[in-house]
Amino acid sequence: MARILDRPVVPASDQPSSLRRRDERHAIRATALAYCHGRFQTVRIVDYSPGGLQLQGCFGVSTGDEITIELLSGQRLAAKVMWSMGSRLGVRFLQPLEQDHPVLAALTLASRRVAGAAGAPKDGT
Repeated sequence: MARILDRPVVPASDQPSSLRRRDERHAIRATALAYCHGRFQTVRIVDYSPGGLQLQGCFGVSTGDEITIELLSGQRLAAKVMWSMGSRLGVRFLQPLEQDHPVLAALTLASRRVAGAAGAPKDGT
């Protein structure tokens, strides 16, 4: 087992299931509003899964805080901040999304647009 600064580094396969992601993440670029501590801020959704989101551009929020994410469609999701690093944070939904949840469908559609744009020719042909 590797050690960094005298602390063991546990391979992901050996981590307790509570520390591993259960769902596959999908890249996305979508704007949303994040509500926490009585205020809101505009954030970018970087990736998503049925269990949560990674957000960029969120400040003044800490691990353990409860947060509400509002998509531009007006749909809101309650979540808890699981980690925070600079302006990026990972949130876990308080209720995981079912595969047929409208928010998951909207995020999947936006993700496909991102994937399609990434594969498009740069010269427009």
